[in-house]
Amino acid sequence: MNKNVIRTFLLTLGAISAGLLLIAGIGGYFITGPAPIDDWPNWVKPTDEATTILDDKIAALEQEIDEAATGEELTLKLTEEEATSKLDRLARDGELSVEMEYIQIHFSDGIVWAFARVDMGIDVQVAIQANIGVEDGKPDITIKRLNLGRIPIPKALINSVMTALEQAMTDRWEDLTVSLQDVTTEHGEIAITLVKK
Repeated sequence: MNKNVIRTFLLTLGAISAGLLLIAGIGGYFITGPAPIDDWPNWVKPTDEATTILDDKIAALEQEIDEAATGEELTLKLTEEEATSKLDRLARDGELSVEMEYIQIHFSDGIVWAFARVDMGIDVQVAIQANIGVEDGKPDITIKRLNLGRIPIPKALINSVMTALEQAMTDRWEDLTVSLQDVTTEHGEIAITLVKK
């Protein structure tokens, strides 16, 4: 009788272990697999020159903001190459909150596309499609699609994360001397229009 109890217990443990390994294997397959980016435009190669150009544009915008009169409009235009290159540089310099590589940013017809391989203990490909609008002088970001590897993240989870992110952004925008008036995303370029407060 005792042998049967021990044998049954060991078989149960073995079955549970096999089930957990199966779940981990399937989960690993989906999470570590490639993100669906087949419909993306051509990939942009990051360059130091594009990073420098964007840094110069940002420095010029900061000076324009300081010199602008209340109500004056200011515009920052940046290209895919500049955005991709700057984020790639920040990632290589360890200045982002998570380790990333193979960063890509694309602008097309009102949509911002972002891709990176992110170190989450394991390398995971993350792909995002989002619209950036304006609400009350602040960015209004709507994520249309978010994938971790092959797994699409449910809209309810995306909305919860976006609510927290928007609250954090609202606090930062309150302290700025400009408000956001317009964000226009066209093929290869984004234009951000600000108004001096």
